[in-house]
Amino acid sequence: MVRIFSILSLLVALVMPAQAEQVDPQVIVKAVSDKVLTTILANKEQMATGPEFLANLIETQMIPIIDQPRMAKYVLSKHWKTIDDQQKQDFTSGFKRLLIKTYSGAFKAYTGQDVTYGETKYSKKGDRAIVVSDIHMAGGSPIRLKYRLYHSKQGQWLVYDANIAGLGLLKTYRAQFNEQIQRDGIENTIAKLNSAQ
Repeated sequence: MVRIFSILSLLVALVMPAQAEQVDPQVIVKAVSDKVLTTILANKEQMATGPEFLANLIETQMIPIIDQPRMAKYVLSKHWKTIDDQQKQDFTSGFKRLLIKTYSGAFKAYTGQDVTYGETKYSKKGDRAIVVSDIHMAGGSPIRLKYRLYHSKQGQWLVYDANIAGLGLLKTYRAQFNEQIQRDGIENTIAKLNSAQ
């Protein structure tokens, strides 16, 4: 009986760390990026016909690992509390399309350059992480991308911000929308966001 208990204890000790171990967020970001970049190179003719192919690719591959509602809420900052649920939904929907447009623009220039990844940096609690990648341009300095992720309650690593060549998406969009809201008001800002794309 004691021997059986010892064996069971050993099995639990071996299994528990494996269950508790989280997937490195770099693996998630790299897998999605590789899929997008490989598809771009394999479909040059479709890429040349217009933006729809790349936009659909970004929506189906990139968007699922991005927390758009969290980003939308942060971008609107204090204004988020002043709008109703329908307006929040409308802004989040428009912001999603803006993200697709932004990422499409970034990936559109890809023509097969090497992409390397640095070691993932975690917060002290281990619930946030930064994944860094470099796109090596021929004859020039590499373009650095930083993805900021958090570990959700559902157990997923989700991107909540990105920094491209030193320019933070959330900080940039927050400043732009705040300026527009001050000028045009929140309702007109949401309407323009949804009509411009």
